Amino acid sequence: MPHLPLTRHAWRAALAVAASLAAACGDPKPPPTPDPPQVQLTVPKSVVAGTSFKAIVNVSGCDSVTSLNLYNGDNLLKSFPYTTGDVTLELLPADFPYPTAGMAAYVSLRAEAVCKDGRKNKSQPQPGTFLPVSRVVAAPANGEQVVTDAFVVDGSSTFASFIGCGVEGTGISVLYKVDANGKETGHKNMPIACTADTVITETNGASSKRWLWTPGVGAFAFDSGLNITGTTPADVKPVMLSVLPDSGDAIVVNTINEVRRVSHMPSATQPTTATVKWFFKGLDELIAPPLALSGDVVKIASMQVAPNTSELLTNVLVRELNANDTPDTGGEIFATRKYALITQSVSDPIPVGAFNSDGTMLYLGRPLANNQSQVLACVANPAGSSQTCEGANNPWTSTALPASLANLYFHPASSRVLAIGNQRVWFLDANNGGLRSKDSRSIDANGALVVQQVLKGSGSVLFFLNAPQRTGSLGTLPAEIVAVDQSSAGEARELFRYQVVSSLGAGVDGEGRVWMRDGSDLVQLLSTSEYRRLRP
Repeated sequence: MPHLPLTRHAWRAALAVAASLAAACGDPKPPPTPDPPQVQLTVPKSVVAGTSFKAIVNVSGCDSVTSLNLYNGDNLLKSFPYTTGDVTLELLPADFPYPTAGMAAYVSLRAEAVCKDGRKNKSQPQPGTFLPVSRVVAAPANGEQVVTDAFVVDGSSTFASFIGCGVEGTGISVLYKVDANGKETGHKNMPIACTADTVITETNGASSKRWLWTPGVGAFAFDSGLNITGTTPADVKPVMLSVLPDSGDAIVVNTINEVRRVSHMPSATQPTTATVKWFFKGLDELIAPPLALSGDVVKIASMQVAPNTSELLTNVLVRELNANDTPDTGGEIFATRKYALITQSVSDPIPVGAFNSDGTMLYLGRPLANNQSQVLACVANPAGSSQTCEGANNPWTSTALPASLANLYFHPASSRVLAIGNQRVWFLDANNGGLRSKDSRSIDANGALVVQQVLKGSGSVLFFLNAPQRTGSLGTLPAEIVAVDQSSAGEARELFRYQVVSSLGAGVDGEGRVWMRDGSDLVQLLSTSEYRRLRP
């Protein structure tokens, strides 16, 4: 039987079958591309003041890892070997790019892993802050702080000891002493309350004692062995306290603006109510802490008490007291000299003030319109018939500063007057009032923090401790430290800035080195020259 010719549709079907068979017999498809490796980076502690900074990396999805790199943004910081599982990466102080990352160094860390077959991937970024320090005394396993919230330092280096106060669980205020290894070497129950506002003075050379005082509560003198001697009488509640350099007695301003000389009680061997040697009254509002000078001279700057409520004007007065004066039968002494420097309306805001070291100059911070201020330098012991702060008795007046002033601070080592607002600090040349900082800018507390305390370092170096705003009458603890030094041209410049989530405290030792409480740990900072070398 003859074969019938194939139709067009049949040919097409045959060709399709042939093509399918050919494809089935050809080369197989390439396998799918494996997924990139998974790289996880964690930072156990993201804000660190220490001798190194640690991160943990874990890589999955590689038979083996040939390269593990740690980046700050897109910039390589360091390469590490990788084995398996969680691996701890440690960055040393020399690994951080301080000229670009700052001091402390603020970094955004990413880990990149490269597999043996060439696949690679990066982790999600993790923020970190690192301030290099010389030494860390870590808190014990129970989490207790190595030192108290605030403290002062006796000695230096490995012989340093730290003195501060705290409140035990029983509610009793205690004075503590801790050595440079964090070991408690002494404690003593206090006769007054310890608060966030408590202040401890420098050791007095004549008495070898310090004074501890809590504003509005009381004060006492104690020696390096924590032996408490003179304690203020119950009716002496200090709002300001200075120490006479020649004796170690305290000059106390109480809540009713009386000035009293309180003995440190040199012969006492236990807490003893201190002798009040004299009092001085007739003050309205003090505008600067009393300046206690060698030779037992005390200088006081205050507003004049108006003789009656109908007075429209008042004066800024400077008075000199003889601390060795013999009081009258009521225990009162009187000023040996008095100067009226400024006359102003009784309705004007009270200025803030600070004396220079020898009391020859009084610096006054006065408010201006539109939330501005200016600083005046006034001769505080004017000669001749003219006493007012004008002409030769007013060597300079600063330019207007764009903030209200909360305080003034004279720093003799740098010959600077610090005009301190709530959050901003301007450096003024004590000789002419000129602004002496880079581009005449202020050095500011970060965010909503306020300037709480100024610590003197060595030479021209200063440290600002900045804290959250007070809540009612409750004091707050610092959360930021800012170090400031001077350039070769004499301009104030920021050296480092370090902020924590919890709180910190700081004290300066006998060599000018700063020790800092960082949360519960204690650290010794590098010298200022080392920080400047790292951050030119």
